[in-house]
Amino acid sequence: MPLAPSLLLRHVCTCLLQGVLLWVAVPMAARAALPVPPRAQAGLPGFQHSAWRVGQGAPGDVWDITQDRQGTLLLATGSGLYRFDGHRFERDAAPPGSSFPSTNMVSLLLDHDDSLWIGYFQAGISHLHPDRLRSFLTGRDVPNGPVPRMARDGGGRLWAALKGGLRWYDGRQWQPPTPAMQVPSQPAHWLQRDHQGTLWLLAGNALWRLPRGAKRFEPTEVEASPQSVLAERADGSLWLADRRRGILPVARNGTVLSPAQRESRRLADLRADRILFARDGSLWGTRIGSGGVFRLSFDGTQPTLLENFDVAQGLTSTSASPLLEDREGNIWIGTNLGLNRFRARSVHALQDVGSSGPYRTLYRTAGGQVQGYDDDLRMFDLQRSLVHAGAAAMQRASLHSAVPLWLFHDDVLYRRTAGRTVAFAAPSWTAGQSFNSVFFATQDEAWACAGPYTLHFKDGRWRNDPRLPARSCSLVSVDGRGRVLVGHDDGTLHVVDGRSVRAYGPAQGLDVGPVTAVYARGEELLVAGESGLAALEGARFHVLQADIPGVLEGITGIAGEATGTRWLNGSRGLLRTDADALRAAAGSARALSPRLFDDADGMPGIALQSSPTATAMLADDGLLWLATNQGLAWLDTTLPHRNERAPDVRIGEVSFDGQHALLRDGLRLPAGTDQVQIDYVALSLARPERTRYRYQLSGVDSSWQEAGSQTRAHYTNLMPGTYRFEVMAANEDGVWSSTPAARTFQIAPTFMQTLWFKLLCALAVLALLVMAVRIRSGQLAALVRARLQERHGERERIARDLHDTLLQGSQGLILRLHAISQSAHASPAVRSSLEAAMQLAEQNLAEGRERVAALRDGPAAGQDLVTALAHVHEEFAGQGVNPLRLTIEGAAPPLQAHAAEEVFLIGREAIRNALHHAQAGAIEVELAYGRSCLLLHVRDDGRGMTDTHGAADGHWGMQGMRERARRLGGELRVWSRPGLGTEIALSVPANRIYRQRPSPWRRWLPNRKPPA
Repeated sequence: MPLAPSLLLRHVCTCLLQGVLLWVAVPMAARAALPVPPRAQAGLPGFQHSAWRVGQGAPGDVWDITQDRQGTLLLATGSGLYRFDGHRFERDAAPPGSSFPSTNMVSLLLDHDDSLWIGYFQAGISHLHPDRLRSFLTGRDVPNGPVPRMARDGGGRLWAALKGGLRWYDGRQWQPPTPAMQVPSQPAHWLQRDHQGTLWLLAGNALWRLPRGAKRFEPTEVEASPQSVLAERADGSLWLADRRRGILPVARNGTVLSPAQRESRRLADLRADRILFARDGSLWGTRIGSGGVFRLSFDGTQPTLLENFDVAQGLTSTSASPLLEDREGNIWIGTNLGLNRFRARSVHALQDVGSSGPYRTLYRTAGGQVQGYDDDLRMFDLQRSLVHAGAAAMQRASLHSAVPLWLFHDDVLYRRTAGRTVAFAAPSWTAGQSFNSVFFATQDEAWACAGPYTLHFKDGRWRNDPRLPARSCSLVSVDGRGRVLVGHDDGTLHVVDGRSVRAYGPAQGLDVGPVTAVYARGEELLVAGESGLAALEGARFHVLQADIPGVLEGITGIAGEATGTRWLNGSRGLLRTDADALRAAAGSARALSPRLFDDADGMPGIALQSSPTATAMLADDGLLWLATNQGLAWLDTTLPHRNERAPDVRIGEVSFDGQHALLRDGLRLPAGTDQVQIDYVALSLARPERTRYRYQLSGVDSSWQEAGSQTRAHYTNLMPGTYRFEVMAANEDGVWSSTPAARTFQIAPTFMQTLWFKLLCALAVLALLVMAVRIRSGQLAALVRARLQERHGERERIARDLHDTLLQGSQGLILRLHAISQSAHASPAVRSSLEAAMQLAEQNLAEGRERVAALRDGPAAGQDLVTALAHVHEEFAGQGVNPLRLTIEGAAPPLQAHAAEEVFLIGREAIRNALHHAQAGAIEVELAYGRSCLLLHVRDDGRGMTDTHGAADGHWGMQGMRERARRLGGELRVWSRPGLGTEIALSVPANRIYRQRPSPWRRWLPNRKPPA
């Protein structure tokens, strides 16, 4: 049934309307599916940028960057392989006996054994070990063309992407993929292994994947332009930087995303040469050709802020390529004119606060919020959620705050509540003096310093505390216990606690100049002045010292966290320390080691030195607000702001005697080296200028030597021996190396420093001592000999005189008496008396002859001992009477004169006793020259003795023999029995009787004379 015209018209109109709506809705839906473009800005205000340019020693044409296990950056450049330790660039040479096939290097891969794979632009691939280099050349081992990327898959197999196609390494050679691997023979652009071990390949115009453990590559539906690259985000998503389509995610946790998922997050306007996801989730990229660097921030999956950094902002060149995030979180970017580092700032300047000037005054409400305002009393609510919202949003929040807010200007306080402002002028008796310091205790209570007055405002009235001295007040504050702390320009501090007032000054150890800041928490009390910082310990203050000179001066704001962290805003920047460190420094002479945050960390200036309120205030939301001479800044205390990675220390060269050598374990330095210089460096890339060192040399240093930031140790007056040099380093946050780097070296001795030379010197000294003793002994012996000769001469003279006078006279007298006795006139009685007298005279004459003979020198006037003893027997016995038997054993050596004389006298006394007293019929004398001693035996067959020890019948001969034997150091033994004869034995040690035979060298000694 045909439709009515009206119905037909209605139907046609409905269809047309649906078509129009569909035509409008589809593009809108498509546009709604695309990500919202992020807000763009120039510069990276949240990062500190450092640049090393070609003219400053950096290489150009940096194509790839990696980091070794020690923390050194390795750079593949158009002029070779370079190393960078944060201080200087060093070009690596090939191991001895080898050379790199080209200096134009484009890719690097640090392998698990610390060896390095190098990809060249047109020269193939090299494998670099510390001691050897193996190269795989183009046209022979690998295809022609650049090697943009190398990577290992989940199973550990090594792959290389080349323009001539994909290759894998079998341990000896690079091989093309087998047919079973199902890889097309197309140019390979990029390789990326994800956290699951899947290897992703960009080859031709497509994306391929090789799951962990798989034997073949799997194609995906993702298309990619040539020379595109890949990067993985921390959430496991894989992103593609396509040179034509922009940047987009293509997979997540090994699974390829759908076209709609990929398209919904595609960043079509970003064309990147390389991309990198940092640890904070942001995306870094270098633009194709030119355009510098960009950083894209995300809020979840939504991009929010695009920051651009180019030559105008300080980039070394607009043409940038490789990116790397090192172990400390720094972002490194290479360009064709140098190297760039981006380090996240800890302190952030407050941006977009208007054109009337920086906002420098801080006020903390009783509720823990922080407000800021300027001289025009425009207030800004500085809460966390508004720091990036702009000045207008912060000002609106402050105007609509339901919390009463305090303001001040000159000598007037203002309290603003719900948009209504009430003024409270200072009392008239302050003579209009401006407020030097203001502290708002509660919503209704405030304190102020005005010249010599400390003013207290409460309940709508001003009061002046009469207990406080009328002197210039520089600071007033109230702590959590309600104590009022008042500082003065003369450096004194008064603490009002209820009704008591306690004063501190130089007598109590407080000597920091005019008081500029105080911090009180419990028993902790810190006072800062223009010249330093002091801490109360007990009843006295202790002025603290820091290892950074001047860092504790000019502190005008102190804030503390419940965790013990203390923040100090001063004239050198912001300091971070903790209560324990402050307490330890106050209780000892140890220097404080605070962490300094300065311009490199984002500080826009230094602490404001003339602020009436504290220049450091901590809000309850965790933001620390700082008033500086360049405006307000903030730091998020909920973030660590601490580099927990201790730097690795590398010991470099040792310099000695104008020479240089790499200090390796066991290095032996030349003899005569007594001065060395040892270079070392810590591989900390975040703030290498803040790295601190300590070192020690075993055998020289008794403890660690603090070196500050110096990277060189000097030693002088070193002796030969083995030394061990150790060095440790701490990063900018005071995190020290867990174990020191150490090297052992030796210094060879010169001949005069050897043990042999010392022994020779000792022997020479000993020889000189012996020689001196010998010389002195010779001199003493010569003196003794001279005295003996003098004595013997005197004895001979006396003997001659006795012989010529007394003995001759006695002989004449005897002859005279004999003549008288023969006279005819002599009666028999007289003749008998004369004969008796003559016999007595003859006995006396014989005794006199014996005494004269005893005075003669030596054994019978120079005769040898045997001959002298024989002559004694002849003299007293006569020929044929009492026969003598002499027995001699051994050859007679030279004898010492005085000792031979003593032996002769002992033997003579023994022979004489045998002849005169023992009435012996035969006498036997035995003389033995032994090696250890001389033996003399005298035996007779006489009547013997009963007393062999003492004197008998007034005769002292035996006693005299014993005394002579003792003087010789010898031994005299006597055996005798009545009727059985007597034997006397004398033993004299060889060293006391024999003359020592001199050594050949003694003939060189002066003043030596032959022994007498």
